Order: sequence, then structure tokens, then C-alpha cells
Amino acid sequence: MNPKTTNAPGDGPPDPNTLKRLTKQIDEAFEEVAKLSGLNHPPTTFYQEFLQRVLAGIEAPAGAVWIRTPQGFLQLQCQLNLDKVGLDKHRLGRQAHNELLRQTFQSSKPAMLEPMARLGGMGEAGPPAANLTEYLCLLAPILVDDQKAVGLLEIWQEPAWDPRVHPTHLNYTVQMAGYASNYVRNTQNRQAQNEYAAWTQVESFARQIHSSLNPSETAFQIANEGRRLIGCDRLSVAIRYHRKAVVEAVSGSDVVERASNQVVLMRKLFDAVLAWDEKLVFKGEKDETLPPDVYEALDAYLEESNAKLLVLQPIRDEREKDPKKPKKPARSALLMECFEPPEQTEPLIQRLEIVGNHAAPALYNAAEHKRIPFRFLWLPLAKIQDGLGGKTRAIVYSILAVLALLVTAMIMVPYPLRLEAKGQLVPVERTWVYSPREGQIRNFKIEQGSVVRPDDELVEMFDPQLQSEIDDINKRIAQADTQIRYLRSRLSPPPTDPVMKGQIEGELAQETAKKFALDKRLKEIERIFNCDRQKPGYFTIRAPKFSPTKTQLASARWTILSADFREQLQNRTVRPSDPILRLGNKEDRWEIELKIPQKHIGQVLKAFPNQGADPESVLEVDLLVSSVPTHTYKGLLYRKHVAREAVPNRDDHNESEPIVFAYVQINDPRIPEEYHIPKGLLVTGVEIHAKIRCGDHPLGYSLFYGVWEFFYEKVIFAF
Repeated sequence: MNPKTTNAPGDGPPDPNTLKRLTKQIDEAFEEVAKLSGLNHPPTTFYQEFLQRVLAGIEAPAGAVWIRTPQGFLQLQCQLNLDKVGLDKHRLGRQAHNELLRQTFQSSKPAMLEPMARLGGMGEAGPPAANLTEYLCLLAPILVDDQKAVGLLEIWQEPAWDPRVHPTHLNYTVQMAGYASNYVRNTQNRQAQNEYAAWTQVESFARQIHSSLNPSETAFQIANEGRRLIGCDRLSVAIRYHRKAVVEAVSGSDVVERASNQVVLMRKLFDAVLAWDEKLVFKGEKDETLPPDVYEALDAYLEESNAKLLVLQPIRDEREKDPKKPKKPARSALLMECFEPPEQTEPLIQRLEIVGNHAAPALYNAAEHKRIPFRFLWLPLAKIQDGLGGKTRAIVYSILAVLALLVTAMIMVPYPLRLEAKGQLVPVERTWVYSPREGQIRNFKIEQGSVVRPDDELVEMFDPQLQSEIDDINKRIAQADTQIRYLRSRLSPPPTDPVMKGQIEGELAQETAKKFALDKRLKEIERIFNCDRQKPGYFTIRAPKFSPTKTQLASARWTILSADFREQLQNRTVRPSDPILRLGNKEDRWEIELKIPQKHIGQVLKAFPNQGADPESVLEVDLLVSSVPTHTYKGLLYRKHVAREAVPNRDDHNESEPIVFAYVQINDPRIPEEYHIPKGLLVTGVEIHAKIRCGDHPLGYSLFYGVWEFFYEKVIFAF
């Protein structure tokens, strides 16, 4: 007799022999998986062996392990006999199974579904979360970091088992998922420790190679410390001076014998590869497509070196990459050699690239420092010092001359006055979303950065007064329906008395009109507040429409600009005057919402042509985007875009002085193309540091404008 069908449901307890054998198998499976989860196996090997042992423990025919990808999707890690379960026999079998996986993963709770069963709490849209096969489906989440799901363990069991054993199988699945969780946590901890150790070594390496500006000392540190980081047998460093490369250091050697045959051949190989300006990789077989000079130099050097893995990497500092100048060979290069290389050579090459990235600026600094000339600069200065009568007089005269030149420049040299202000990038077309009536926010149907169409649902709210009003109308409609049915029953058959018949028909017309009015009132409430009579009290806020004058309305979309609205507004009661969400059309034009301090607004308005009388007069503004602080962009500030009154700065609690809002136009056709802010930097809320050009003033006034205004206000104005 099949042990799985020893007992039918309700025929008594399961067969003791079957339970004993099952218990023994489960205990053995627990012991094997516990040992397996503590080993340092790669994920592919672990999950394959893990799944085999899990299925063998309860004699399950099929199973799978699903792991979350970095993008947040479930991906099949491994499976056994999943194609035999019959997911594709039913028309929606595969889709229902995918929905089941998704809902179980999101809930982070185990699930057990009988054959042809559905998961509770389904939505109406999309395929149902269901098990449309003839097998029992057991699901358990793989949890780490405070019950955060990173995967799912799925087991398919024969339906012939006694249903009273099913809870045991589910508990077994949950415990096995716990062992997988232990493996994930152990793997993450090991990876974190390895990464921390690697970054510590790289940081120490970077400090050591930048500790000296002597090329030989820097190259010695790179060769010896770099060889240890890479794990190769030998690492050599060469620096190009003029047209020739010089081997500055070889790991394991205190002194480089430049006359030796091996170093000479190495230098020729460096020269050939630097002239070629490409990375040379030799893994035991020569590439016939190499340039002739590189091929000959490599062949000659290998006869001397006998390396089985050789990588010569030219390294170039960012300061060498000048697009305005002709490209020159790299200033330096690294040569890595392995005489007994491992099977996997890619990690060695990757570590060589990391070492090269840190070594490039250190070698560039050392080479540039060596090239700095001194004699032609300091000899004339020494002669001038002697002619003035000594060091003291030379210093005094120099200071007086510098002061005289400085004062003259401060008074006579014109310099643009640039006043600082802060702002942020915002779309030109933006709006705030308000509630049509007072209510409590129950649910946000969007996330930060979501893109929505006009009339899309944004917020679901609840108002008890609206609920009472709708309930009252529904109640009165029901009463009217009852009265109408009663009056119609009295007219069937019609009464013989014409007076009574007329009276009943009049009451019927009155009740019908009353019901029509109530239904119209209810529809009007639904239209105004976007509510549903089936959910009294709940109403929805929708995305507003675009202005009728806007072109391409069909493709226009709103983007949610507000941040942290869930934490700030969830379950809060808001009034119609309280802003809830800020929307913007990010695909349209952009501008900068600038906050000009009140103390600067006088100078700004004065700088406009004709004292700002023309609303189309404009000032140029220098812009610095916080995400790219090394590049300056430009914008235009029109007089009509400057507010006429100051308001408190409510967003910055550290700044008590009122501000004046202004809106700077960017990427205007009047601005040169090289000063346009790239589209990739147009991100809502990015902080902008602006300097408004307020015309030319004396250099001293422009540089020390703040000091002068403070002195005038506190000293001169005080008298």
C-alpha cells in the first residue's frame, strides 16, 4: 500500500510507521541542511544541494528557490522537476503562480494552497493568486534583516498525503527557509568583511604612494605594495620622460639595474606599448594581431622572463586627458607578471586596474614635480634683493609696492558685483494639490517621483460628515423606493374610486420626483468629490488637468515633486487650504526658484536697465549646481519675474531675514549652448548657488560689498 494513502481524511490518525519514517527523514534533512548552511559554498552550489535535501526530507516531487534581484524582482535561482507540476496545463496557471509568488513575497508570510485553491485577499484586476495545479503548494519566505524577504522557498507536494500532515509539511518548509536565511546572512557578513579589508588595504596603499614626490620612492611603493594587493609574482613600474620610458622600480628589488638585459628588454616593451597606447594582455598564447613593434618586444622579453601571464597597463591621469591638445602617450605604465597564474585571471587584471587608478595621479605628481624649473626664477629675484640693500629692505619695499598696487586696483579697476542667493530647480509648469473639503488622508496611491496623467487618482480620503450625508441620502432613497413600491401596489389593480386613484397617483409622482432629486444630489456629490456611493465617506483627489493653451496635451504628464508626504500626512486631517502634493511637468521647460535676501534686493533692482522700469529688462546670473560643483552655468533674471514684496523664509530655520522670490530662466536661446544646464541635471529640488551680476563697480566695493554694507549700517548710519 502507498504510504501516502494509508489513511483517508477522517479515518483516524495516520499510519504510525509512515509518521515514524517521515519524522526520521525530516530530522536527517534538518541536520544536513543545518551543516550545509554553515559552509562557504557559492550560491549556485548551495541552493542546488539545499533544494535536493529539502525535497528528499518530505518526499516532495518538485520545488524551486526564488531570489530577489537588485532591481526588486524574483528570479529563479534553481529548481527540480518544476516543469512536471503542470503550471501550463491551465490557461492562467503560469500567471496565477507568478501572482502567488509576488503576493507571498510582499507579505513575507508563509502560505499553503491546496490544489485548485486561491489565496485570500485578491484584487479584482489582473490574474488571481492561485494554485491551478493538482499538487499542494507550500511557500515560505527567506528572511533577513528584521524580517525583510530576500527570496522564497517553494515546495510542491503530492495531494495523496493525509491533509492532517499538511501543517507538518508547511512547518518543515518554514524551518528550511530559516536555514536558507542563515546562509544569506552568513554570506552577507563574509562579503562585508572582505570588502572592508580590501578597502582598508587600498586606502593604506593610497596614503603610502602619495607620501613622497620622489619618482623612485613613489614607484618603489607602488611596485611592492601593489604586488601584494594584486597577488601577482612581479610588478614593475615605468615613467615616461620625454619620449623614452624609464623602469623606476621592480617589486622585490631595492635597486633597478638599468643596464641588465632583462630591464633593457622590459624598457623596450614599455616603449612599444606606450606608443601603441593600448593594454597588452598575454595569457600563454601570443596574439598575431598585435602591432609588429609590440609583438617583437613581447617575444624578446618573454624569452628572458618566462611569464605565463603578462599584463602591461598604460595608466593616464585625468590631467593628461585634455581634449584641446593632441593626445600623447601615457605618462606611466604598470607591468604585472605571473609565473604560475590561477585558472581565473580576470580578478588579477581587475585588481591591477584598481592599483593603476590610484597609482596614476601619484606618478603624475612625482613626474611633474621633478620637471619644475627653479634657477631661471630665483636667480633674478636674488639679484634684485641684493640691489635693494638686503633682505629686509627688499621685503619692506615689496610690501609697500604691493599695497600701493592693491589700493589702486581696488579703486580704479572695475569688477562686476555678484550678489549671492540660493534656489532650487523646479519645472515651470507646477501646481499644488488641495483637498476639496476637510477630511482624513487614508491612502496615497502614488510614490515620490511617480508620473501620472491628468485625472489619475492620487489620494484617498475619508470624511465622516460626507459619510453621514451620503448615508442619509441613501436612506431617504431607500424610503422613497419603499413608498413607491407600496403606492404602485395600491394601483394594481386600480381602485374604483377616482378620487382615491388620483390621490395615490399624486403621491406616487411626488415620491418619484423626490427620489429623482435625491439621486441627482448623490450623483452631484460623487462628481464634485470623486467619491463612490458604495464606500460612503471616502473620496478621491485626482491629478489636475493642464491648461487648455498647452500644446501636446495628450503626451503631457505630471510628476510627483513632494517628498516624505507619506510620513508627514498619512492619517492626518487636512483642510481645503492645506497643500498636500506638489506636481510638476518635468518634460516641459525648467526654471530656478531663487530666494534673494532682502538686504540685496535694492542692489538687484538698481542693476536693471532704467532702474527696472521695463519688465523685460534682464540680468545675467551665474549658476552652480550642487551635484556638479565644478562647472558654472548661466541664466537670465527678468524684472517681471522678481516678486514685489518680501516674505519670511519659512524653509530655512537658520535664516531669519525675509527673502524675495525670483525666477531665473535657464537654457534660454539668448544663452550660449555651452552654458545650458544638461537635461540629466534637471532634477527637482536640486540646490542651486547663484550669483546675480549687478553691473561693474570698483574692485574693492565688489569684493567687500558685505563688509561695506555692514560698516555703513552699523557705523555711518548710526551717527
